[in-house]
Amino acid sequence: MSTSPPDWLNAHGDATPVIDPESHVREYAERRGRDPNENCPALVIGGFINLMVDPIADAVGAAESDVRLGLQGPKTINRAAEEAGMVRPGLRIGELDGHPIGVARIPVGSARSVMTLEELMALGARTFLIAGATGALKPGIQVGDYVIATSGLREEGASHHYQPPDYPARANGPAAQALIEAAQSSTHASHAGRVWSTDAPYREFTGKVQRYGQDGVLGVDMEASALMIVTEFRGADLGLILTVSDLVYRRDWPNIFGTDEYRANCADMAGIVVRAARALLTGPSAAS
Repeated sequence: MSTSPPDWLNAHGDATPVIDPESHVREYAERRGRDPNENCPALVIGGFINLMVDPIADAVGAAESDVRLGLQGPKTINRAAEEAGMVRPGLRIGELDGHPIGVARIPVGSARSVMTLEELMALGARTFLIAGATGALKPGIQVGDYVIATSGLREEGASHHYQPPDYPARANGPAAQALIEAAQSSTHASHAGRVWSTDAPYREFTGKVQRYGQDGVLGVDMEASALMIVTEFRGADLGLILTVSDLVYRRDWPNIFGTDEYRANCADMAGIVVRAARALLTGPSAAS
């Protein structure tokens, strides 16, 4: 099966980006009357939904900061809405074992998640630990298990603007290894390996699910391969852990979205992310 998109890397003579992340975040800060040199810690942890992000933020005592991401949230700051808890800045700042640490909610979908990581990296982030969810593609992986994504099958669009179609998506560095080791202390089973990322969840064909599962692909999500490509492209390190929320390999599609079980699994996964962050901060190759 061919998965090659058009030649989106053809710059037609001039490969200079019209907008680069660093100048954009600086301009956005100046427009808001903030310090254009504002930044974030080298290590950023977070997830795609509040059920994942809030326990992480609580564990490191993260407080809302003035750092906002220009392509996330409203362009005009509504202070009353912020005070009421209706709007969150793009970045919260906490502390773990005496080290500053960033906490971010990453938007769902490859395009917006890539833009957010681009801006965080422009602000100084070099290592990411991100929590998400996946649908299992293989029997033997159950709801509530964890998948640490170490490589990706690229069927989302964003990554193809960074690397050609045959370039491997991978996240197998220190951040991923820290998650693998931290997950061992959980009562939930964990699996490390390849995931399939697609922009079209309502076009996950039964035959394709069966084929990819047979090929050893563990789960499906919407962001993993794009985040792998963009972080490697920018010289950063990514660790991505996904809780299994549903069983795509079964025709009856068992899932636990919106349940207490799902909330508990997200909270447990948050603990894994924090343990992995501690290991990275205190280990021999600690982020600084």
